[in-house]
Amino acid sequence: MEFFFKLLLVVILMLIAFRNISPYKFNIKEYIIMGLTIGLIYIPLFLFDPRLASIAQYFTPVFFLYKKSKKIIRSFMLQIFICLVVSLIDNFTGLMFLKIFGRGFLSSTLGYYITFSVISLMVYFFSKFVGKLLISNNFIFENSKSKCFILINIMLVLTFVFFYVIVNWIDFSDGVYISELHGILIAAYGSIMIIICISLFFISKREEKFKYKQIQLDNLEQYTNNLENLYMDMRKFRHDYINIISSMAAFIEERDIDGLEEHFNKNIYPLNNKMNKNNYKLGLLKNIKLPQIKGLLSGKVIHAQELGIDILLDIVEPITIIKMDIIDLSRCLGIVLDNAIEAALESEKKVIDVALINKSNSVILVVANTYKGAIPVLSKLFKEGFSTKGENRGLGLSNCKDIIGKYKNISLDTSITDVQFIQEITVSNK
Repeated sequence: MEFFFKLLLVVILMLIAFRNISPYKFNIKEYIIMGLTIGLIYIPLFLFDPRLASIAQYFTPVFFLYKKSKKIIRSFMLQIFICLVVSLIDNFTGLMFLKIFGRGFLSSTLGYYITFSVISLMVYFFSKFVGKLLISNNFIFENSKSKCFILINIMLVLTFVFFYVIVNWIDFSDGVYISELHGILIAAYGSIMIIICISLFFISKREEKFKYKQIQLDNLEQYTNNLENLYMDMRKFRHDYINIISSMAAFIEERDIDGLEEHFNKNIYPLNNKMNKNNYKLGLLKNIKLPQIKGLLSGKVIHAQELGIDILLDIVEPITIIKMDIIDLSRCLGIVLDNAIEAALESEKKVIDVALINKSNSVILVVANTYKGAIPVLSKLFKEGFSTKGENRGLGLSNCKDIIGKYKNISLDTSITDVQFIQEITVSNK
């Protein structure tokens, strides 16, 4: 009976960390099924070889994570991270109690339950902190193709293997000595690995922010250059204004309406094209008070115009605040606009509508584009790797969905009409 009770405590401890760290939400029924599954796998493995039993609690949750994320590597790495958090706190706390109270305390039943209670509290609060870090930064699997994050994942796997071998496969005769040795090795090694991983994480985040800031600066530079060109066009037009009026005066004096109409259509109206009327659309961006977003939109507008796409902007009121990390917002808006440009380019009308609507407690970003052919089922569009363009495509909308999934105040709605594909991002500013 004591064996089953201790197994129950271990499972509960793992589920506490799992609930706080996992970015995917599970209901009570799913946690009960997960706990029972761990127990049902643990017992036969323990009877076969006690050293294999811990595999049940380590890897059973991967199956449940995969059902939510549909990404096996992400599920595997997340569970490894959860196991390392629990193992590190368990061994560090056990080592502290051993040093403070001695071997006799840990060997007693009362000492075991007191130590376990303290470990549970530490796991709860520390995993709560780590969970918030994961949700806000996607710590393990964000930018999973980055060299720094690949290195972090490799180190996490190696650390997990090291912990597993130390805890389960090294046999000593003195149980308390095992606890002390394990605690020292795991606490020292784990602390070093955590410091290295955190350092790599912040280096990667700093590089990412620098990269996106450079993109925003490039967009702002392009925006400024186009405004300068617009200003020069206006100056040229103003300089030629008197000559244009004078050229029309003779026709008016002679009441030659036919000649005036011909002169207007042949010589004056084409000036409209020479001034590149599309540049004036950039003036509509004046209501966006966020320079990064203004730069991003201007760059996309200019790029679309160069491709022959007509972009219609609707930004009536000033946009001063959007409660979303500016890098995440830039990435999502960039993905949506890139997809809209790609789809509109293949359509017959080649039109994109972009609107930023300022509500009392929210901002709505709408991108609607024309498209060609049939749009696939909406549920498929957000699956990683799915694309109508062939292989090695289709990561954009999946990444966009993952980014928005980190925020409770943001929703993404997708709809399709006969002529438009519409993406609507609503950001609550409450």
